[in-house]
Formats: sequence, C-alpha cells, structure tokens
Amino acid sequence: MLKGGWGRGKLVGSLDSVELWAARLALVLVVFAMVVAVAAPQSAAYADGDPPPEQAAGNLVGIFTDLGKLAIKVCYALMFIVFAVGSVKSGLGAQAAQAFGATGRVSLEMMNLAGGVVIFVIGLMTLPLANMIIDSVTSKLFGGGTAIEIHNPFGG
Repeated sequence: MLKGGWGRGKLVGSLDSVELWAARLALVLVVFAMVVAVAAPQSAAYADGDPPPEQAAGNLVGIFTDLGKLAIKVCYALMFIVFAVGSVKSGLGAQAAQAFGATGRVSLEMMNLAGGVVIFVIGLMTLPLANMIIDSVTSKLFGGGTAIEIHNPFGG
C-alpha cells in the first residue's frame, strides 16, 4: 500500500476518470471548433452580382470541399488528443502495475500502448489519402465539365 492510502484500484480508477474527462473535453473542443468554423468563416460570403449557374455550382462544391477538409483536420486533432491521453494513461498504468507487482497488468498496458501507436501511425497515413480522394472526386465531377454538364433550358 502506498503512502496516503493510494491502492492500485484507486490509482487505476483515477486514471480512468482522467481519460473520461479528457475525452469529454476533446468532444467539447471539437463541437466548439465546428461552431466557430461555421459562425466565423475565413472569407467574406456576399453576393456581388448574379454569378452564372456554372460558377455558383462550382463555388458551392468548393465550399463543401473546404468543409470536408476542415472536418478531417478536426478529426485528426481529436486523434492527437486521444492518442496523447491514451499513451499517458497506459504509461502510468504500467508504472502503477509495476509498483504493485502485477506483471500481467504491465504487459496488458504495454500492449495497449503498442496498439495505440500502430493505430495512430495508420491514422496518420490516411490524411494524404483522404485529401487525394476529395481532390480527385471534386476535379472529376466538377472540374472540366466532362462528367456533369449544366445546360440552360432557356437557350444561350
């Protein structure tokens, strides 16, 4: 038993509580970032004349493309936070288990840490792939007008 009445169960419970609150904080930060992104756009959106329908559709696609990329960046920021909290929890849990002589728990915590690192690395490798897919779909569907052509039914 450690000084001050800290047992293994109490320490692991405290670490679980920290992880729970960190996940809640990350969720609040993601929601806040989305609200700020919607409420305060980086460029002014105003109408200065009537753009042709082709240009308006392209602008709309551009907006959705930017929003998709922003959502991916927010998810990556959340991934970094969860990875950091999980790594710290696994490291502290392994140290606590080592102090109490629970070798099975040390191995479990180290496997959790190794699994988190593998998942984190795989997640990092998906960012260029996701951006490439978004850019490819956007350019193929709305780039040169080969896949979708907008016709004016009134002539012209």
